Amino acid sequence: VQAFLVFMSVAVLPFFIEQRAVFARERANSSLSVVSYVCANFLATLPGIFLIAAMSTALVVLLAGLNAFEFFLLNLFLSLVVAESMMHVIGAAVPHYIIGIALGAGVFGMFMLCEGFMVPRDSIPDYWLWGYYLAFHSYSFESFVFKQFENETSDAARGILTKYGMENVDVTRDMLLLIVYIVGFQAIFAFILWKFHTGRR
Repeated sequence: VQAFLVFMSVAVLPFFIEQRAVFARERANSSLSVVSYVCANFLATLPGIFLIAAMSTALVVLLAGLNAFEFFLLNLFLSLVVAESMMHVIGAAVPHYIIGIALGAGVFGMFMLCEGFMVPRDSIPDYWLWGYYLAFHSYSFESFVFKQFENETSDAARGILTKYGMENVDVTRDMLLLIVYIVGFQAIFAFILWKFHTGRR
């Protein structure tokens, strides 16, 4: 669910690139600053993202009988905000939304491959481990799995945690890392707008 919803964040690019042109024009007229635009844009996206996260959490957690409803919601919400922030960076950097969608889909696809589900972390070749640690999916996924099975006593639950190397996961650290990703992407987004989208020819 998390990987699918994160992947679908590429859909914001056409709208954002249209919005970017308006920003550049208003900035050229000294009607809008980079900081105010980035902050307003970020805050405006949060209610919609929260609604998507809440509806998805209600459907998945309640119908499937999963554990830790509140944590599932928090984790999914932060993951979607990171994904949206990353798409802001890509949208500010590329000239056309088709390029941005292709680039975003490629990056998200690579992160999904490296997050530790398809290939557990201990089985990832050393030359690909950087992908595991770079992917924000990794921190979200390990927290989802750990919170689901940490209080389960069955051999199957213990086996899953052991297989994926998730017997001891620092969930608080993982959530803080997602917040760091958000702040980092928004800062990069602001820098790209400030440097390259002045509205001047």
